[in-house]
Amino acid sequence: RVGCLTPRAIMPARVRSIGARLPAARIHSRSLFLPGLSAKGQKYRTFEQQKVVQFPVPTIYGAVSDVARYADFLPWCTASRVLERRQADGPGGPEPGAHAAEPGASEELLTEVEVGYMGLAARFGSTVTLLRDRRVHSVSEPNEFLDSLNFTWEFAPIGPNRARIDLRLDFELKNVEHVLMWDTLQDRVVGEYLSCFQRRCAQLQQRDAAGGVGGVGG
Repeated sequence: RVGCLTPRAIMPARVRSIGARLPAARIHSRSLFLPGLSAKGQKYRTFEQQKVVQFPVPTIYGAVSDVARYADFLPWCTASRVLERRQADGPGGPEPGAHAAEPGASEELLTEVEVGYMGLAARFGSTVTLLRDRRVHSVSEPNEFLDSLNFTWEFAPIGPNRARIDLRLDFELKNVEHVLMWDTLQDRVVGEYLSCFQRRCAQLQQRDAAGGVGGVGG
């Protein structure tokens, strides 16, 4: 009778001896790791970018600090309003219960900005602290998408016609899916955001060169 031939029976002896010396194969499980998606603080993000622009500090500061005009040149901004404007270092300091201004701040704005992007719409109520030609710092109230949002622009001159921008964004989203969306699109979104401000600066310079009213109110 013919017996069954097993793989070991038909394998040459030399191959069997080599195979015996090889370590057993290991199966590795691979998990997808996304930066920041840890069990602790998985919805929190920090984004920083430094950029040199071909505009003097007063021009880029003017564009960034003119929140009321955001809807005129930011593509995802559908409405922008300054609800209140006050001197941050006024006599007697802030009113009781009011937001404490930063030391040296020249002006404080209470603003409301509405944004729509990829089918999402949100309203941001913020306190914006202005340090003229040096810093714009915004702290937003929580909304349906965000638990926190802090936005800081810092400006430094590089000669008379160029400036360095240091941009920092700190925020915590409510939904992990929106965190994944941000991780995928952040470079595109921030790149377009900065490009919009640079185009706005070019518009302001052209208007001023043509004899228009100075400043950022046009």
